[in-house]
Amino acid sequence: MKLQDLLYFNKLVELQSYTAVSEYFGVRQPTISIAIHRLEHEFNTELINRNQSHHHIKINQAGATLYAHTQKIATQVKEIQRDLDNQSGEHINFGMPPIVAHYYFPELAVTLRSDGILDSLDHVEGGSASLLERLKKGSVDVALLGSATPLASPTIAAQVVAQSDFKLIVAKDSPLAQQPSVKIKALASQDVITFTPDFIHQQVFADLLKEHSLHVHVSYTTSDVELLKQLVSRGVGAALLTDEAIQPGDDLVALTIADDELPPFYVSVAYRKSHVLTPKEQSLIAVLTNHIQAP
Repeated sequence: MKLQDLLYFNKLVELQSYTAVSEYFGVRQPTISIAIHRLEHEFNTELINRNQSHHHIKINQAGATLYAHTQKIATQVKEIQRDLDNQSGEHINFGMPPIVAHYYFPELAVTLRSDGILDSLDHVEGGSASLLERLKKGSVDVALLGSATPLASPTIAAQVVAQSDFKLIVAKDSPLAQQPSVKIKALASQDVITFTPDFIHQQVFADLLKEHSLHVHVSYTTSDVELLKQLVSRGVGAALLTDEAIQPGDDLVALTIADDELPPFYVSVAYRKSHVLTPKEQSLIAVLTNHIQAP
């Protein structure tokens, strides 16, 4: 059985056209037809229902079963190609959201530099949700991600290395600043500053608002944690932020949120289970795991 025949079939199901598949792979159309017939002969079953035009196809149940397998095969082939292209291990596509980076990376960089890893990092920045998707798709190979629950995925290996609490941050002259703790409903009379939707903070905040049927006025949305803190300190609005990202010199007040359903913020080291880690990637994971204190 030829691997390429399976890849042709996989793409034929996706594109629904022999012509489109031949153009995609840069081969003659009969090459695709012969490959499909060869698969049907090897499996001793028809895989597609053909019409007279032969331009469009529809798979039958056997074809659907084979397609489920070829999807996995096509993904694995892409993974193999990526690993072979990067077999020198000189560059690591490393994902890290800004909030995690601001708090952890300065200290980590010292160790990574001494271990000869720092200059190999191609830093991919974004919210944890978008970075997780990029990790699954292969454009990121190792990531340090935030989440509201420990990461669980059939394709991703993840280890929790730190845990912190969400706080409500307000300006020092805010009416809320004198309270030791606050419930999320207190935001009904406050302007708020939010992160963009791909941040775990925003997902947690949206879930809280939904849980309490609460509508708030959003005065500004940003992906920059330092800008968010400065805006809060100047009274532009309150915001949800993990306590790990709050520093003594930030000139704001961090309040404990008293709502019982508020989850913690987890930080995890993650990589694809199918990815063959290079020696440098293994060293990176070891540094991240050993130098960030788990709860």
